[in-house]
Amino acid sequence: MRHASSRFSGVLVAAALSLDCAARTPHFPTTDHFDPDAPRRAPGVIEPRAALAPKPARSGDSDDELLLLRAPPAPELARQVVREFLRAAVNEAPERMDLLFTPTAFVDTTSGHQPARSFWHSRLSALDYTELRGELFYRDSDLETYQAEDLARLPANRRIPLELTADEVAVRVPIRVSWAGRTRLFGDELVFLLDPTGSRFEISEIFEDFRLP
Repeated sequence: MRHASSRFSGVLVAAALSLDCAARTPHFPTTDHFDPDAPRRAPGVIEPRAALAPKPARSGDSDDELLLLRAPPAPELARQVVREFLRAAVNEAPERMDLLFTPTAFVDTTSGHQPARSFWHSRLSALDYTELRGELFYRDSDLETYQAEDLARLPANRRIPLELTADEVAVRVPIRVSWAGRTRLFGDELVFLLDPTGSRFEISEIFEDFRLP
């Protein structure tokens, strides 16, 4: 009986030790505080902070943490606006022309300084610009495009009567056919001042030696 009792006592001791070890299972920080819903990342990798992109600007300071520069619209886009304007003129389409002007656009002519929209509406009503349809009244290769840094290099006889900011573009259009019969429809040249508006240009001023009859 003593032998059986001793063996039974050994079983009880082993069971007790097993329960005690299970109750004292070690907890490691990497598993004890792990959030199952948190995103996984490698040890030592810092989670990047989401940053809001700043608005595009023409220039910035080198101390800025994040800088997004805005590329200026290409001068070709300014020339395209001038082509559309001249096309609207010979097709007598003032509604298309109006879309190409800034809200405060004006013209400088021999008649003075006037709002561009009302001036061209009157001009298209008084003169027949459809007479120039089919005429090569200007040549695309003759278009001259200028930015601010170009003006200082112009010779005195080619100076443009305006000043440009860094973003503005001027387009000079020599007119090859300015008359229809005895009626003068254009001056010898037109100079357009264009302002960038987003990714396009709008006409803010037109210079022309012209007077309505």
